Amino acid sequence: MPVPNDTLWKLEAHSLGKHHILRRYAQAWLPIMTSGNSRVVIIDAFAGPGRYEDGEPGSPLILLDAYLSHQFRPKMSSEIIYLFIEEREDRVGHLHDEIGRVRLPPNVRVFVEHGRYETLFRRRLDEIRAAGRNLAPTFAFVDPFGYTDAPMDLTGTFLQFQRCEVLIYMPLPWVVRFVGRDGQQRAMSTLFGTDAWRLAAELQGNDRKTFLHDLFRDQLLAHGSRFVRSFEIHAGGSNGYHLFFGTTHPRGLEKMKEAMWSLDPIAGQSFSDSTVSDQLVLLEPGVDTRPLLNALRAHFGTRVFTVEEAEEFTLLETPFVPSSHLRRRTLQPAEREMQVMVVSARVRAGSYPPGTRLRFLR
Repeated sequence: MPVPNDTLWKLEAHSLGKHHILRRYAQAWLPIMTSGNSRVVIIDAFAGPGRYEDGEPGSPLILLDAYLSHQFRPKMSSEIIYLFIEEREDRVGHLHDEIGRVRLPPNVRVFVEHGRYETLFRRRLDEIRAAGRNLAPTFAFVDPFGYTDAPMDLTGTFLQFQRCEVLIYMPLPWVVRFVGRDGQQRAMSTLFGTDAWRLAAELQGNDRKTFLHDLFRDQLLAHGSRFVRSFEIHAGGSNGYHLFFGTTHPRGLEKMKEAMWSLDPIAGQSFSDSTVSDQLVLLEPGVDTRPLLNALRAHFGTRVFTVEEAEEFTLLETPFVPSSHLRRRTLQPAEREMQVMVVSARVRAGSYPPGTRLRFLR
């Protein structure tokens, strides 16, 4: 979207999808990371004014409310640090006013910093590394207006710290459009952390889009993420709005995928997982898990495998979520249709307790 000039601006349809995922993931992340940690940190790298023109809450207020309204808040006594970074002074002032209206408990501390994300955050990370310290468990939401303000090397520096995760907005349609234009070379190299983007200038249409998408995904992996998931939000007739999630822990991946799948119930919203181009799945209320069954069959063939192996494969190699899609929606129908059989003892038919061993018949 074009960069708005006013302090506040209209909320666009695709931002509803982003905010839904952001809230759901923060709600899942907080009880996990506050268990056993005395402090956790949530960062909004491009915080904005905190609210939209018609009164809807922006990402800083959504992140705050994810804790303040959490049903398990009484059990989460860790110190919660919020860092909101915003470059424009008028929006910083508006955000301060919005936060001032929120009653914060003693364990929540909010810092609003005026300045450029790249400058402020890089300085913070450099200071922490120079002191030989580590970050508390940290989740960062990086949602710039364009593609010139979120350097890949800065994301990589952040991800080198343990227990750090990032959700990044990447305006792929704009990148596809401008990748071959003069004057964009430095911005593109900064965005991707490599000059390999230049190869896209020779491509057209979906080939260019796929190449740049996959390059960004692969660069996140090369810069510190162990797992990366991307997805495209479709809203209000628009598409191409991609979010990339990077984490080093399988549980973070699972919780983000659950947040992604939960987007569908929003009226007029849907999204497609786009991490692997040949695994595109449009996530709709009537979930079709045949692609998952086909992927499991292709991976395991006719050899015996455990339900734990199937869970790991589902989580790491497909768009699906083991807890929601594997047993009841995939294995049970396949067993009834005699496509898969259980080769270990179990108490109840149609159940797959830990240690269950299975094999595809065809």
